[in-house]
Amino acid sequence: MRSTPLLSLLVLLFLPAISSAQATQGGGDGSLLPEINPQDIEIRSEFRARFPGLRRQSILGFNPEPRVYQIDANRMPFIENRDEAVADVSVTELDRPAPPQRSILQTPDRTNLYARGGFGSFLSPELEAYGFYRLNETSLLSSNLNLSASDGHLDNQESGFRYMDISGKYINQRTEDLKLILDVGALSDHNYVFDLDDSIQQNFIGETASKDYVGINGQVALQNKKNNFTGWNLAAGGSFFSSTFNDGNSGLGNGDISENKLFASYSNYWTGKRMYETFEASANIDAGSYNPSQANDENWVLANAAFQYKRLFNFTTTVRGKAGIAYASDAFSDDVYFTPEIEVVHNFTDKLSLTGIAFGKPEMKSVQDHQQYNRFLQNRFQLQHSYKMKAEGTVNYKLLEGNRIFVGTSYVHIKNHAVYQRRINTAPITFADFYDINYANANIFEFYAGANYQLIPEKFWADGRVYFRAPNLSSGQTIPYEEKMGVKGAVSFKPVKQLKINGWTEYIGKRQSPETGTELNAFLLLNAGAEYEINETFGVYAKLLNILSQEYEIWDGYQERPLQIFGGLTIKL
Repeated sequence: MRSTPLLSLLVLLFLPAISSAQATQGGGDGSLLPEINPQDIEIRSEFRARFPGLRRQSILGFNPEPRVYQIDANRMPFIENRDEAVADVSVTELDRPAPPQRSILQTPDRTNLYARGGFGSFLSPELEAYGFYRLNETSLLSSNLNLSASDGHLDNQESGFRYMDISGKYINQRTEDLKLILDVGALSDHNYVFDLDDSIQQNFIGETASKDYVGINGQVALQNKKNNFTGWNLAAGGSFFSSTFNDGNSGLGNGDISENKLFASYSNYWTGKRMYETFEASANIDAGSYNPSQANDENWVLANAAFQYKRLFNFTTTVRGKAGIAYASDAFSDDVYFTPEIEVVHNFTDKLSLTGIAFGKPEMKSVQDHQQYNRFLQNRFQLQHSYKMKAEGTVNYKLLEGNRIFVGTSYVHIKNHAVYQRRINTAPITFADFYDINYANANIFEFYAGANYQLIPEKFWADGRVYFRAPNLSSGQTIPYEEKMGVKGAVSFKPVKQLKINGWTEYIGKRQSPETGTELNAFLLLNAGAEYEINETFGVYAKLLNILSQEYEIWDGYQERPLQIFGGLTIKL
């Protein structure tokens, strides 16, 4: 209480000074000090004040070097332009500036019809066509047609072929989230196979062997997609495939084989409680029935159910884990498998990343899969499922935007791997005829490296990949007809908007042909093409295949096509 007179004395002494300062702060005509903007006051406490969308403004009048223009130091406070006045508006009254009136990225007009067709040497027609038609605001139709054929390139035997497939799709947006999709397709292929040795032909064969494929397929699907992370998919369908083998009256591979397939699948995906966390539950079943030539009908089933978890950690690491159970049944066995899978993608920096994946799952190749992979396959084989275990790691480095280099390695162990080999016939003399399927355990180690470049956006881009493999059976023998080294590459150049020039190449190393005790020679295929747009509707193209005119075989016994020259017309509507 003794300090009260002293405190009163201090207040009386400083009262004139405080009143003078307040009067000066109020804005007299001769003052150089503006009123302090409330947003220039710093709040000092354990909390941090945040004003979204605003930068901290300096106290006007104290900057000896104004940023943009000279300011009258003796102006009336807040007599400023619009941008400076924004600083005095309440935060709740501020809004984002209006966007620009033009769209930088626009969806291009959909092409209603695209057709590209022409002819090549050996009387080889080709056609690639796509059609699109919108029925109304919620429904559309689309279709695809692919055709390639040849009158034959070999002089000593028939060697022509025809590959044709057509598909159609109907899409209907039932509701905002629900979409109905109908798919149908058909194929019709013809291949001349190969003549056997001349001495065999004189005794057994009256004409060149050939094969014909006919197939149809259909599917109905429902997609309910609320957003990219929530929804479900349901699909069901079936297919029919038939192969007819005309072995040239030799009796070595004559006969038919057909297959009926049914399939159904369901998946449901949703988000978790944490950010960047998703779940997915799925189940599917594939079943088939086939009748190999000169054998009883056989059935096969492959069904599985799985649960998947995926999450992004710290914006640098994505982890996807999947666990499930599968059932596989065929003419040889009935088995139940555990199907684990894990994938990790880690970004060390914006340029350097690492991807690793490991899984184990059963697989079943259908009759159609085998026949279209090896057109020289006879029709007496049986199907057997395989179980694949794989581990793979890849390092990616992004040099510049749109450019990357990568290097990786993988190891695969396959139980009951399909091995294609020519049958050895011993009566009346020993010779190799058409192909058959055997099953054996295999181990495949691979090292690969490559790059993707877009040196000049929309002008020049290229990509390439080289790989080295050790494809071995568990017995130590190299898997027949599988290479140990290969290279693939492509380059495209667009000097002007209307002209596109491209080239692509493939190198396949030597491969074992155990039936003949030899190796198939390595081959290098060089191809090039060019396309020019005359206008928005018409264009022309040309291409060269196997420029080096390599004499090579993919499967032992049949020489593939030499140099071919193609030219044709492109139409877009």
